[in-house]
This record gives sequence, structure tokens and C-alpha cells, in this order.
Amino acid sequence: MTPILLLMLTGAAEAQDMPTAKVVMPWQDFKSLYDKGMAPEDKPERAPRDWSINHGTYAGTVTEDGTSALFDVRLSVEIHKAEGWSTVPLAPTSVALKSAKIRGKDAPIYLDGGWYMLITDQKGTVDIDLELAASVFEANGQSSLSFPMARSGGTTVTLDVPSEGDLEFAVGQAQFLKDERVRDVRRMEAILPATGNLAVSWQREIGEEDDPEGEGVQQEGRQYAEVHTLVGVGEGVITGHSDINYTIVHQGTDSLTVTIPADVTLLDVTGSGIREWKVDTVDGIQSVDVELNFEALGAYRLMLDYEKGLAEGGGALDIPRVEVQDVERVKGFVGVAALSTLEVVAGDSSGARKIDVRELPASILGRTDQPVLLGYKFREAGWDVPLTVQQHDEVDVLVTIIDTAESISMITNDGRVMGRSSWYVRNNRRQFLRLDMPEDSEIWSVKVAGKAVKPAIDDEGQVLVPLVRSRASEGSLAAFTVEIVWVEEGTAPDDAGKGTIALDLPQIDVPVTYYRWSVYVPWDAKIAKKSVESSLRQVEWFSTPVTPEGQYLDMAGQAAMQQAYQAQNAAVDSGVSPVDVAMPVEGQALYFEKLLVLDEDLALTLDYKGLKD
Repeated sequence: MTPILLLMLTGAAEAQDMPTAKVVMPWQDFKSLYDKGMAPEDKPERAPRDWSINHGTYAGTVTEDGTSALFDVRLSVEIHKAEGWSTVPLAPTSVALKSAKIRGKDAPIYLDGGWYMLITDQKGTVDIDLELAASVFEANGQSSLSFPMARSGGTTVTLDVPSEGDLEFAVGQAQFLKDERVRDVRRMEAILPATGNLAVSWQREIGEEDDPEGEGVQQEGRQYAEVHTLVGVGEGVITGHSDINYTIVHQGTDSLTVTIPADVTLLDVTGSGIREWKVDTVDGIQSVDVELNFEALGAYRLMLDYEKGLAEGGGALDIPRVEVQDVERVKGFVGVAALSTLEVVAGDSSGARKIDVRELPASILGRTDQPVLLGYKFREAGWDVPLTVQQHDEVDVLVTIIDTAESISMITNDGRVMGRSSWYVRNNRRQFLRLDMPEDSEIWSVKVAGKAVKPAIDDEGQVLVPLVRSRASEGSLAAFTVEIVWVEEGTAPDDAGKGTIALDLPQIDVPVTYYRWSVYVPWDAKIAKKSVESSLRQVEWFSTPVTPEGQYLDMAGQAAMQQAYQAQNAAVDSGVSPVDVAMPVEGQALYFEKLLVLDEDLALTLDYKGLKD
């Protein structure tokens, strides 16, 4: 080996352990390294909010029949949050969202508080493209639409309206407004400040023949409404929530009025800028008068929560109807959901058309986790939807089940038996697991969710193992283990080394989907194969794993379950802690298994010889 290579290897070896080594460098180099290693004196200040919308562009087209408008929307969103997830409101649920995309791919959207919400972990500027559909109201020759918008630094709106003649447009709070003819449509363009509403109305432009004296025409204020109602039918009560989406044009208003039936209890009235609301009953109808602290113009949403008593056992009833007063036109949707085992049957409706529940707006479907059974659409006031509700007896279902179970029995040369059973339990609200132990057995240890516990015994001799409630895991209950170790005196072989082994497993009061049993007999024992009898099927090897991956708690989950167990069973855990017993296993193995064990004896007998001392 060359001297240079030897020196390099020696230096490399010594470099691994140099506790007293020193480094000499110029002061400027040291100061530069020191400054780079110092934490900044002024830490970066967190942004005042996680996101902002820089600009919004709304390009709409009114359909040929004039009943709706389709919008292509682009929102330029700036995410200020340095790390983690952000949620951004994009559009209200009063409009229909056809799609939401980021760079051509579907964006993750969920519903919250009456808004379509974007959830994203992207940072910086994110451009979001939406396709929306909004309703258009028409009355007395004037058309209008309105809906809340996500607040942005600036908003540009264009709207194409099919028309052969000129149109006069009005846009609430517009700072710039113009219209022009583009082929066979009239196009309106407006620039809005950081407003929260889009309110557009249009009508045939007034010419000299309409106003020969040039005095101008005073336009009256008009209101339109679309009502979205969700009714929940539960035990003894009907709950209701109505979103009343107003479109207010030309002149604002600071008072709104709705009516509800006299047998309905109004729980709450909410909306932006409500000063007060009061209820007066006149001729069997409750009038709800709402006073605002400002003049609402454009889009405004009023929300009502109410309930109505339901006779025991159900019967015939009418859906509580919310009527909007002082409006030119009203339309809306009604959804009916069952909140319990009540059966809801629809009667013959009047003034409302039954529709597929999938046609209901998101503001109705997104308000409940229960299935919406019935859907209706109405286009005028005075509709009626009768229902028949029937109460049925409930059927008891399992609140605890054992997915898989595994038992191991080991027989010693002198006939003693040591056993261990492990059950993988999913428990909703049962307090104890009840066991009938083999006769003359002695329990050595019991564990629940990996923690040694002390069982109890009732007056009938059943062993009570306290359970913990399973944790929720990916939409279902996660399983935890219950384990018991016991010993039996057994029967020793006779002087000729012959004998009979008779084994019983603990009998439990919970169904087991799959049970497997390993029996170990001494190596010297010669088993008469024809003598093996068991309530389980003998196999060469098990057909099903005892703990399928993904169905049971990981170590962190078991630790959390143990903490919950300690809190739930503090009284049981007091005193001397039980011993955790490990079970040795050796000998020749026999394997048995059974599908679906339902409160039955699990037993085995066999004859052997050859166990002489």
C-alpha cells in the first residue's frame, strides 16, 4: 500500500472521532458563517388572512327561453398560508355548480354554510374556473337575476341576452356600465367594486314613442323570491329549514314579510343585518315581519328554522308552507328526508311537481347526511304537498361483533391444559363481554386493547370482561383485541401412557364471523386419527388470516384505545394491577376452524397413547 493511500485511510478513520480538534480560519470567514447561522431578528409576520381573491371575471349567457343564465367564471385566488390546507368560498349554493377546475383538472369541492368551498394545499396564485347556472326571473316585461359572489378585489361581468331590439340594463353598484350589440345578442359589460352581490335586470329600452315628453319613467322597486326548503320527518316532530333567496331590483327595501301556518313553531330567523323580527297571528296564519338595518338591493337571503309536532304513530299531514309576501313572483324546491325509521308516503300534491331528488339544489341536499326521499318543484304560491307518515317497530341489531377469533390450547405430558383465546371485537355500546369458562379452569390473565385488566364474575358464574367502545376508523368502527389466558388441571395419562383429551373453549355471548383453533399435544403422543372429534372442522392449515390488514387498529390506535379504557374503567383498574402472562407453545399441532359461531359450544376430544414417563 502506498504511503499516500495509507495516510488518507488513517485520516479518514481519525476524522470520525476528534473531540479535541481545532479549526483555524480568518475572522471574516468565521463571522460570515456565524451570521448565516443566526436566527433572523425579525420573524416573518403571518398574513392577516389565509387567502384573498384578486379578481373575478363572470361571463354569462341567457338561454333562449329566458329562464336561466349560464356563467363561465374565473377567480384568481392568492393563497397566503405558508403551509397546510386552506378553504376558499367560491359560489353560493343558490346557484347550480356544473364544474370547478384548476388547470383543467377537477378541483376538490365541499359544501359548508351555504357555499361551495374549495379545499387546497397549493400556495401562491391559483386560477379557478367555474361553470354556474342561475335562475332568471321575468315579470311585467322585465327580467332579472341575482346571486351572492365571492368577494374579490375587482369584478368584471359580461352578460349576453338574446334580443332583436335594444335593451336597458341596470346593475347594482356598478362603477362602469355599457351595452352593445354583438351579432344576435345584446351584450352588457359592467365593472363592480368589492361587492358581495351580483344583481342584473334588463328590459326593452324606452324610446321617444314611450316617453314623448322626455320626462323619464320612474321604475318601481320589485322583488322576486326563490325558496329552498328541507323538511325532516322524525319521531314526534317535523323540522324545517327554508332559505329564501330574494332578488330586489330598482329600489331597495328595509322590511321583509313571510307567513307560516299557525301550528308551526318558529325557532329562529337569520340573515344579514337583521335589526329585529316579530311574529303576529292573524286569522290562523303567523306573519313574520323582519326589519333590516339597511336597504337591501340585489341578492338577499333570509333563513327560517321551524318545527311542528307530529302525532304519535304518524298519520296524515301537510308540509309546512312558507309563503313570501310582497313579491312579483315566487318559485322554489322542497326536499323531504326521514330522520328515523318512520315511513314517509307522498300524497297527491297541488301546485308543486314531483321531481327526482337529484334535481334538488345543493342548498337542500347539502344540509343533511340523511337520504332525501322526496323532491318537489313549484312555480307559484299556494302549493300543497300532503304526506302520510307511518311508525314501525324497530328491530334490534348487533351493537357488538367479533370479526375473527383465535384460540391456542397446549397439553402437557401430565395432561394439564393451558389455553389462550383472542377475540377481535368491534363494540358500539356494550359494557361487558360475558364468558362461560371451561369447567374447573383458572384464569391467569385478561387483556383488553393490549392492556391487562381484572374481570368480574356475576351470580350465575359468568366472567365479565369490561369493554371499551371502538374508535371510528375510515367511516366504521375499528376492532380491538380481548385476550384471556387460562389453565386446566386436565386428565393425566394412565400407567400405559394412554389417555383421552377433552377440551372446551370459552363460550361467549357475541357472534363470531370466523374462528380458528390450534391444539398442541406432546411430541411423544400418538394420536388415533379416527378418534378426533370436534365441533370445528379439522384442516391442514387455516383458510383465513386472523387479522386481515387494514381492519384493525395500528399501535397508535391501540395506545389511544388503552387511554380511553383507563378513563372509562378507572374503578376496575384500581388496586393491584394484574399480571400479563405469556403463553409458551410447543408440540405437534392440530388445526380447526369454523365460520359463523353463534352462542355454541366449541369442543374437541381425541385419544392418544405413548406418553409413558
